[in-house]
Amino acid sequence: MTESAVPVLSFVHGKYSGREFPLDGDSMIAGRSSEADLVLADDAVSRKHVRFFGRRGRTWLRDLGSRNGTLVNGKPIELHCLRDGDRLVIGSSLIAVEYKERSEVSEARAGEAPRRRGGAEASAGHSMAGSIEEIPLMDVLQWLATSRKTGALKVRDLESGRTGALHLKDGLVYYAAIEGNLRLHPEKALMRMLLWEKGSFELESTELEEPKTRINMSLEYMLMEAARQQDELAALDKKYGLPKSRDRVTLAKRAPVRWSSLPDEQTDLIQDIIELGGWKNVLDTRETDDLSLHRTLAALKKAGLVSW
Repeated sequence: MTESAVPVLSFVHGKYSGREFPLDGDSMIAGRSSEADLVLADDAVSRKHVRFFGRRGRTWLRDLGSRNGTLVNGKPIELHCLRDGDRLVIGSSLIAVEYKERSEVSEARAGEAPRRRGGAEASAGHSMAGSIEEIPLMDVLQWLATSRKTGALKVRDLESGRTGALHLKDGLVYYAAIEGNLRLHPEKALMRMLLWEKGSFELESTELEEPKTRINMSLEYMLMEAARQQDELAALDKKYGLPKSRDRVTLAKRAPVRWSSLPDEQTDLIQDIIELGGWKNVLDTRETDDLSLHRTLAALKKAGLVSW
C-alpha cells in the first residue's frame, strides 16, 4: 500500500452490493438521514450511524451511538482506525475496506458509489454468496443476524470437499448439519463449519422442518466460542501436530503406564477409539466438543499412549 492510496468502501452484500464509495479524508457521516454524506436507505441503519474522518494521515471511523452498532471484523466498535482488508457491518450492509490508488478512486467515485446527499437506490435482488477466504463465516453470520434473514446457508469446505448447512430463522442459527456426518450433534456441526477456512457459501430460501435438536446459544456466545476453539486448536496443532480427518490414530503396543492409572476421560477416549473404529468416528459420534477431545488426545500422545 502506497502513501497515495485511499480507503474505499466496497459493498460486498446487502442493498448496495457491488457499489464502491471512496473516503477522501474529509469528515463524512454515513446514515439513513437524507442529510448524511453517505446515505444508506436501510431500516437497520440509524439516521446518523457512523462518521469517517482523517487524523494523523489515517482514516478513522466512529460509531455515533447507533441503535444496532457498528461491527469491524466481527466485533462491535466505538472508534477504529481503518486498515486494508477490514470488514464492516453497518445495518444490513457487509462492507470490505480496500486501499486503492487515487487514479482508481476517481473511476469509482464517478461510476459505482452510492450518491452523497440523496442516496442511490440499488437493486435488492442480490443473492448472498461468496468465498470463505474473503468473508469468514463469522462475519457472514453477523450480517445475517443484522438483516434478520431466514433460510439455509449452504457451506462447502474446500479441504474436505464436504458441504454443510446452517439453518436460520430471523437471523439466528437454530440447526446445523454436515453432509455425510448424520451422527454429528448440531452444535458440533456449527462449530466445525465456523472453523472452515477455505471454501464457499450461499444463502438459499429453503426452510427446514422443526428439528429434533435445536441449537440454543446466542450469536455472541457462538462467535466467541468458535474464536476460542480456533485459537486453542491452532496452539495444540502447533505443539502436537493434531491428526487430520483421514489420519489413523493407533495405540501403543506397549503402554508406558497402566490404563487403570489414567484419568477417566483418557481411558474413555481409548475405549472409544477401539470400539468406534477410529478417530474420525469418535469426533463425529461423541457429543463432547472437538476441542476437548483433541486436548485429551494430545495428553495421550504426550504420555506415549497413542500416535498418528
